[in-house]
Amino acid sequence: MQKKEKKSLIIFSFLEIFILIMGSISFAFIISKNIGFASAVEISISKLPSAEIPVKKNLFGSAINPTGAAKPTLMHVYNPGHEIIIDTTNVVEFAGPLGEIGFEKYPISKSIKGDFTLTKNADGSSIMKSYQGGETALTAQETQDFISKIAKNGLGTSSQHEFSLMGLKLTGATAHLVQGVVWAAAVVGAIQLIGNIAGLDEKLTNSLSIAAGAGILAAKAISALGPTGKNIITHGFFTQTAGKFLVGAAVAIAIFILTYKKEKQQIVNFQCLPWEPPIGGQKCEECNKDPLRPCSEYRCKSLGQACQLLNPGTKEEKCTWVNPRDVKSPVITASYSSLKPESLKYIPDSAIRPPAAGVKIVSAGGGCLPAFTPLQFGITTDEPAQCKIDYNHTEKFEQMQYYIGESNYYAYNHTEKIRLPGPSTEQVDLSPVLQNDGTFAYYVRCQDANGNQNVDEYVFGFCVDKGPDTTPPIIEGFSIPSGSPISFNKNSVNIDLYVNEPVECRWSKESKDYKEMENKMGCSTESYQINAQMQYVCSGNLTGIKNNEENKFYFRCKDQPSKPENERYVNTQSKELILKGSQLLNIISTKPNETIYGSTDSVQVNLEVETDDGAEEGKAVCYISTNGEKDSYIQMFETNNFKHMQKLNLQNGEYNYFFRCIDAGGNAAESKTSFKVFVDKEEPKVTRAYKQDALKVVTDENAECVYSLTTCNYNFEEALKMQYSNILIKTAHFAEWKSNNIYYIKCRDPYGNQPDPNKCNIIIMAVDLETKNT
Repeated sequence: MQKKEKKSLIIFSFLEIFILIMGSISFAFIISKNIGFASAVEISISKLPSAEIPVKKNLFGSAINPTGAAKPTLMHVYNPGHEIIIDTTNVVEFAGPLGEIGFEKYPISKSIKGDFTLTKNADGSSIMKSYQGGETALTAQETQDFISKIAKNGLGTSSQHEFSLMGLKLTGATAHLVQGVVWAAAVVGAIQLIGNIAGLDEKLTNSLSIAAGAGILAAKAISALGPTGKNIITHGFFTQTAGKFLVGAAVAIAIFILTYKKEKQQIVNFQCLPWEPPIGGQKCEECNKDPLRPCSEYRCKSLGQACQLLNPGTKEEKCTWVNPRDVKSPVITASYSSLKPESLKYIPDSAIRPPAAGVKIVSAGGGCLPAFTPLQFGITTDEPAQCKIDYNHTEKFEQMQYYIGESNYYAYNHTEKIRLPGPSTEQVDLSPVLQNDGTFAYYVRCQDANGNQNVDEYVFGFCVDKGPDTTPPIIEGFSIPSGSPISFNKNSVNIDLYVNEPVECRWSKESKDYKEMENKMGCSTESYQINAQMQYVCSGNLTGIKNNEENKFYFRCKDQPSKPENERYVNTQSKELILKGSQLLNIISTKPNETIYGSTDSVQVNLEVETDDGAEEGKAVCYISTNGEKDSYIQMFETNNFKHMQKLNLQNGEYNYFFRCIDAGGNAAESKTSFKVFVDKEEPKVTRAYKQDALKVVTDENAECVYSLTTCNYNFEEALKMQYSNILIKTAHFAEWKSNNIYYIKCRDPYGNQPDPNKCNIIIMAVDLETKNT
């Protein structure tokens, strides 16, 4: 979008130049011709070759014998668009193709156009000179003077240009140049006049003036060169007029591009405030009229500032207008707890007319406040209200520009923070601007939910010390807090320093005098460059940072670059900044990395990461991703430590998880883990049962087994437990052998899979077989 706007501006500017040049030439021409300011004649003359020249006749009708013995002196006369041949007594018309005698091909005419036109009279007896107002015969003397004027040019081609300025006649190159200056001055004056009337930007108007004036002078300079200039600009491609215009236009466009740079500074006050419902509560009852959609507190509050939901959480929730007959505006009082610095105090302001009210903010001694002091003050109201502040007196709440504290919430307490200016500091329109030569007044109004607002403002008045600023600047902080760790192998880091006034700052790795500090910082000194905390910012690049060490840097500033050097105050103590070099961050373990078993559709899996080293001995924030792509990571639930965990519920399958951990110094480490989730919903199976001094059974997986001697319908926990043959191998189980008993056996795996309550894994009858000897 910006590129399109820039292109449109360039095209529009070129079009303006074209129109202005054409209009200017026309304007200047009208002045020189019609107002009598100046006049001009342009004639190019060259002597014809002595060869026979074919002619038709002279203008008086008598034949000329070009082959006669007595050859007249013939001259070729050119005025743009017209050519004739003149001898000492006659004006003749050329008959043949001009190319045959070495001249360029131009239209043939019987007239010479200048300040007058030569023609023949009706009967062809004399040469006539025609003016704007009539026609008279050219006398013999005038004819002779005209021919003599031509003869003075001698051989070859020459240019004669006349220009009259206030009665002074100029000729030749001088006439061209002076005429160009006159035209350029007229054009520049016209552009300045039109630009001011049309409200054009001053830089644009001046650039157009310079470009148009230079273009006209360039075109006239070409004319001043005569035939040489003609050959330069035509060169077989253009007519002389078109060539002059192209040269002038090219010069004008080039100068405009070089001189015009559109630069505009504009302060934008952007506030991101919550949406506000309408004032009052005329529409509160509409929330209760929809039987299909219960009225919620959100819907109720959105219908009006004074709407309130009654009986919340019950079946009788109703939205209503609370206190609709309230016509009292909020009562404002100064908040003593909000006033900072603590050395300041409020005193009554007796200069405010009743019933308006207000206070003065004064120093501990009752005087003006020091320059560049962060000031905080506030108000309390007797009911929740919106409050605005302005440095101009207004008639209504809506006309005021700023919300106190940049908040439009309805509240009892409202606090405003500003920074006092210096005696001559311009302020930026980001919040109410401090003006009026060191004495200031802030006007406050409030409005309640029913739209009742204060008629008279509450006024905070104070003054800033008008004396010279004799205190050095205060360095209020850095963009990186002192003591912060820095990434491993990070040799340099960009830093911003925040100060309370316009300054120049330097830094060094040793605490030394300001003049001896080696490194300069770039500082903002204009009022529109302050940050959101109304601080001036200096930027620099700190170098020479060492790993695993405390790196100390020292800063000093010198105030007010606009002051004379002998009135500028400088820090006598350095502000220290410590940056801690670090080491690489390492991920020393990730879990799980084996198969996770479960008996439900989804199995809880705990992802675990352990970090070490880095900026804070392993403390970091870790993120997980399922694919490792750049924007796919999410922060783990338990992190910002050296152990990190995320609980997940996963189904049966194979999984890959990627980890990325970052510590306070910006060190990063990455790792991944792979595991399987196996969902086991089947009960253990008994694969073998036999007697070996005891009843023994073998299961196909780790399990615990119990039995009953009466039925399968029993609770697992209430049955008799079978023992493990080997505590390390939980698939072999045994019980005491009791002959002729029936064993109703149930087995349960570690995931809780077991037979139904009235079923068994296996039923075994214990029978002893007798062996007979034969």
